[in-house]
Amino acid sequence: MTAVPSSAILDQPFRGRGFAVTFVAIVAGVLLLTAAATLWRDPFWVFRAAPPWTQGGAGASRLLDTQMRRIKPLQIANLRPGTLLVGSSVTYRGLDPRDLEPGLPQPAYNAGIASLMAAELPVLAALARDVGSVRRVVIGLDYYMFTRMPPPPPLRPDLASRLGRAEMRLKLMFNSDAPENLRGGGQRRTEPGLWRGDGFKITPDFDAALTRKIAAAQGVAAMVYEPSRLAAFDAALDRLRGLDVALYLSPVSGAQLALLAEGGRRPEFERWRMDIAAVTVRHGLTLYDLATGHPFDDFDPDKGSSRFWVDNVHFKPEVGHWVLAQLGLASGAVAPAP
Repeated sequence: MTAVPSSAILDQPFRGRGFAVTFVAIVAGVLLLTAAATLWRDPFWVFRAAPPWTQGGAGASRLLDTQMRRIKPLQIANLRPGTLLVGSSVTYRGLDPRDLEPGLPQPAYNAGIASLMAAELPVLAALARDVGSVRRVVIGLDYYMFTRMPPPPPLRPDLASRLGRAEMRLKLMFNSDAPENLRGGGQRRTEPGLWRGDGFKITPDFDAALTRKIAAAQGVAAMVYEPSRLAAFDAALDRLRGLDVALYLSPVSGAQLALLAEGGRRPEFERWRMDIAAVTVRHGLTLYDLATGHPFDDFDPDKGSSRFWVDNVHFKPEVGHWVLAQLGLASGAVAPAP
């Protein structure tokens, strides 16, 4: 039996240790390079004001379409806006921050989030408080926020704190989808339109096939009004006490009102309007009920987007300018409806 030199036995742990050190160094290097590339390209648009994939302050981003509940709070913290526009996709498609009166606290940011539910309003209110720069908050309310509609994964409450936002930035830097995002896959659009750095989405017209599809998928049967959701709205207004708050009910198209009536939801819709008004009065605020009676009923889902509406639910910035004018917050003259 051949004896193994004692020096060879002693050398094995050192070789193993050297391999481990090399392996860790390689992994760390890959992670650091990925993080550096993510910071440079910034596919999430939370590290740079003008990432290289944007042009003229706008760009197509699948990530902003699908991950805005993670991204928009970080954009708010980075921009430190003076004025915040809060609401659902109706807000981020319809209210252009550039239409605001220049005398309002600047800069302005559109914090509209797709399918925003009433339960998420207190988180946005806490975020506005924590950022510290916000002086004016404009909140647009939609009926479905207070219904039994299946909610998306909600805003994380910890994003209203600096520590929570720092944790999210780290997660985005080392996101498992980073390689695809860095190659540009993250910018493949899933919804038409271009995002701007101020949170607004420039939305093109939809053809009739798409507007018919959207109308058919409204899910009116699930739009059961739940008054218990008013408590979250009440809590959000409590958190915003001391700031300038403007409240309005978003304009609703005639086509959408017809769907609510056909589905038996119109009485609940009217009750919701009265309940929102009652909460607003308790806080000493003014509610601008713009849901009906507006001069913009030109939409037919069988004909595609109209002058004033993208689809059943989303109005265009021309209507948004009118909304801001009703609140006394719009710049320039408002073009009259035909």
